[in-house]
Amino acid sequence: MNFSPYSPSPDDDRTSRLPKKPKQPKQQPPSFSSYQAGNADSFAEQGLLNNGSSSSSSAPNGQSVRVNKYETSLPIRVDVEASIAYVLGPVTGLLLLIFERQNDYVRFHAWQSSLLFSSLMCAQFILLFISSFLSWVLFFFNVFMLIWLVYRAYLDGASLERYEVPYFGVMASEYVDAE
Repeated sequence: MNFSPYSPSPDDDRTSRLPKKPKQPKQQPPSFSSYQAGNADSFAEQGLLNNGSSSSSSAPNGQSVRVNKYETSLPIRVDVEASIAYVLGPVTGLLLLIFERQNDYVRFHAWQSSLLFSSLMCAQFILLFISSFLSWVLFFFNVFMLIWLVYRAYLDGASLERYEVPYFGVMASEYVDAE
């Protein structure tokens, strides 16, 4: 047996002695359909885009491209990444706004986190000089909101339903939809 670096491996030698089988033509894969009993009614439900759309992710030559709404720029799941947007308040929100360019669900939570917790930080700073008691009440409200929004972002990650805080959630939705 010769194991020099330029000789073929023993497996190659063994497979070359087997009789060759004629190649059969490949069958076309079935077109994409819903996993449920019926087919999806539209390309949006199927996650397909054609070349005529204004999206930059469509393929040349008129082919359809599979679009995954759960795909993110970072190698983290959507629900976890949206929850991370709230962990350190506006800091993680701004970091995700910088690094996440692909997923609107994550960008919404990053905008909401940045807007909500930066305004609460300003209110906390002002109340610090006015009343110690009110400052502590606002601090516990911040902690409660942080835990609640992390929970809601993680929970709604499967359906991509946006949980909007009354004033800042509407602003965050407008920012994400305008992008």
